[in-house]
Amino acid sequence: MADAEAERLYGLPLDEFTAARDARARELRRDGEREKAAEVAALRKPVLAAWLVNMLARDERGDIRELVAAAEGIKAGKEGADAAFRQALERLTDAGRRLLAAEGRSADATLQQVAGTLRAAAASDPELLASGTLTQPIEPSGFGAMAGASRPHARSRTAKAQAAKRVDRRAVERARKALAEARDEARALERTATSAEREARKARDAVEEARERVAEAESRLADARAG
Repeated sequence: MADAEAERLYGLPLDEFTAARDARARELRRDGEREKAAEVAALRKPVLAAWLVNMLARDERGDIRELVAAAEGIKAGKEGADAAFRQALERLTDAGRRLLAAEGRSADATLQQVAGTLRAAAASDPELLASGTLTQPIEPSGFGAMAGASRPHARSRTAKAQAAKRVDRRAVERARKALAEARDEARALERTATSAEREARKARDAVEEARERVAEAESRLADARAG
């Protein structure tokens, strides 16, 4: 299935996602594209925090790019990157708060998940963040948890740079390891979920086809009795 199909569905209002996904899957089945239909049907509805991040990825592209660039700057030990990261994160969180208010939804707990997801994704998977196709929040760990945090001010500039460099290397290594493990687990779970959902969709298709055959047979029987 083309990425554009998923991006279109994940860009819809949250309350419209399920109906639009199911309608598109039915349309593809009618067109004989059963494999694509199964892929569309297997798309999971995002939870509120993930949907909100997806909306920010579409509506606040400039701030998303600045957040990702600042995360890269922090990894490289660039001066001022930490402050830039915090500022971009604050702007995105404010935008998320406004969107939640417009939707009439509670903000506090959701915004915590949104901020954590933005922090983690900018550090570990910026392409996924930019795609706007998240279904679950991402828990910050390693570098993602540290990004945007305040740094101590008591050391000299040279000592700060050396310490930050050492910490960044360890943090990046931990983040890479955690990311690799998380991705492996996510892929395994996604394969299991996709397979189960595909089988369920196939079973529902089979039931629908069987019902159609029953209806046709009943119709023929009624015609025969009438004749």
